Amino acid sequence: MRILHTSDLHLGRSLYGASRDETFEKLVDWLTSVVKAESVDCLLIAGDVFDNTTPSHRMQRAYYRLLAAVCAADSCRHVVVVGGNHDSATLLNAPQALLEALNITVVGSARENPDDEAVRICDSAGAPCAVIAAVPYLRERDLRSSVENETQQDKESAIEKATAAHYRAVIDAALSLRGERDIPIIATGHLFAARCSASSAERSLYIGSLGAVSAESFPAEIDYLALGHLHRPQCVAGCETRRYSGSPLALDFPERQEQKSVCIIETQGRACSVRTLPVPAFDTLVQITGDREKVLKELRELADRGEPVFCEVQHTEGVFAPDLANRCREIVRDGCVTLVRVVSRTVAAAMLNAGDVTDNIESVTPEKMFELRLTKEAAASTLSPDLQQQLVEAHAEILENVRRGENQA
Repeated sequence: MRILHTSDLHLGRSLYGASRDETFEKLVDWLTSVVKAESVDCLLIAGDVFDNTTPSHRMQRAYYRLLAAVCAADSCRHVVVVGGNHDSATLLNAPQALLEALNITVVGSARENPDDEAVRICDSAGAPCAVIAAVPYLRERDLRSSVENETQQDKESAIEKATAAHYRAVIDAALSLRGERDIPIIATGHLFAARCSASSAERSLYIGSLGAVSAESFPAEIDYLALGHLHRPQCVAGCETRRYSGSPLALDFPERQEQKSVCIIETQGRACSVRTLPVPAFDTLVQITGDREKVLKELRELADRGEPVFCEVQHTEGVFAPDLANRCREIVRDGCVTLVRVVSRTVAAAMLNAGDVTDNIESVTPEKMFELRLTKEAAASTLSPDLQQQLVEAHAEILENVRRGENQA
């Protein structure tokens, strides 16, 4: 049989407020065409169908349009969808009875009985051809009860052991469904496997201790492991048949240069072979970086091309440019360029971050806080000592006026 493995569609995700709904609809159409062109027997979506728990009606329609179109394809006999950490399990599970009538299995969250996550796939004659261990994103409450006074290390170890135990229980159920037949067991998952790498666009994906599930946590009987959660396509521990498909779209500007793909799995008995199918770009993301003069020049050139693109401007000059965002918006006004944001690295470098710590929060006076901010700002730009002193005096004057007003009140 032939399986299409994808994940992390993130339908409805915007670019800093700029809608990409049209792009996601094009992705849905492309996935449908691939299912038909590749004669796919089973579509497997390993979590994060939507970008949030309250997707728009337009994106919900796109999702159901995908399911309907795939089911209408001559070859595809089954669809399996598992929930991710971005999904609402309730939303995914709501039409369960209706979808099951169409051979669509949705497991939005961990089932009370792990046996219910094992699904047998049959061919057109009704003969079993695979068993899917449809494991969704596992939250801590799905795995264990918290223990008082345990260390973080103990908690991480306990959750990894509980994750392994959950997979063991589901795979045991899958083995029972398979019996003596020479058919593969395909398992899903939406988690962060240890020693895998997140893309540069992703935030830290260490969510509870599910950020460090080892390769050894997955039972050896799994013939193909279809994972989601990481946006970069990659294998787990170098194994070709245990892998992340990656997100089929670039979901942020740092991902724009990565080649996105989906996985096509061919099974012969229990043996599984994998090939990747590149996903075309359905829109264009452009990032302009440099000083004020450079970004304004390149943005004008981009606007003059008359091509629809999403653009991010990153100002890297070591001085503040408070009017830069307005100038950029004026250049693209009434054009095809969607300017999603203008970022000043100078401002970002001046902000306090997790490295700015203090032993006693009560000792951090407004004056001390301003001093910390000014130190970081001076390191990121060309503030002269004289200008720094002027800023200190101006801050002191403002602070005195604020305090005087509070005392009068």
